[in-house]
Amino acid sequence: MTVTTKQQIIQEVEAMSESELTKVLKLLQSFGLTKHKPQIADAKYPLRGLPVEYIDPLEPVALSDWELA
Repeated sequence: MTVTTKQQIIQEVEAMSESELTKVLKLLQSFGLTKHKPQIADAKYPLRGLPVEYIDPLEPVALSDWELA
């Protein structure tokens, strides 16, 4: 098993380009591993980047659920 030290991680991050760092940040945000919320660049899509939760995604939908209120 390889042990990675904090200093090794810092060196790897410092060697990354800005575009690589952006990709890493987005990946960490997608897993909820950062304290920072992703910046929403476009108000046209205010929900973009927010976590999605599916409740019973494989359950059948009743016909009455499709009706308008």
